[in-house]
Amino acid sequence: MSAASAVAKGWALTIATATFGYAGTQSSAVVALLEMFAAALFAAVDARYLREERKYRLLFDATRVGAVDAYEMNATRYCGTLSQADCEPISWSKVVWSWSVRDYYGLMLLVGAALLVWLHCR
Repeated sequence: MSAASAVAKGWALTIATATFGYAGTQSSAVVALLEMFAAALFAAVDARYLREERKYRLLFDATRVGAVDAYEMNATRYCGTLSQADCEPISWSKVVWSWSVRDYYGLMLLVGAALLVWLHCR
């Protein structure tokens, strides 16, 4: 799953670079806003993969200590049996605000906001 996250990050950076460059040279605020929307979508995809990975890590830890059958592969069903406190690492708020999602895509959104300000003041 980390490979899917890396691919999402690579595509997001490629698209952001191209669209922000185009928006800057053509003075198009609409293109900059579209890229900011695309960055948010890529962040959601990346957060989903990170959440799934965290579910399987919880399942692996439970299997390691013998709490779950070694051949259990349904992490979603296993996480449904956990208490609220045990599910905290896989909550959407924790996943989205993790450094790997927040910092990477947040920087793209900041660049987009700075470009919009620059285009407006120009």
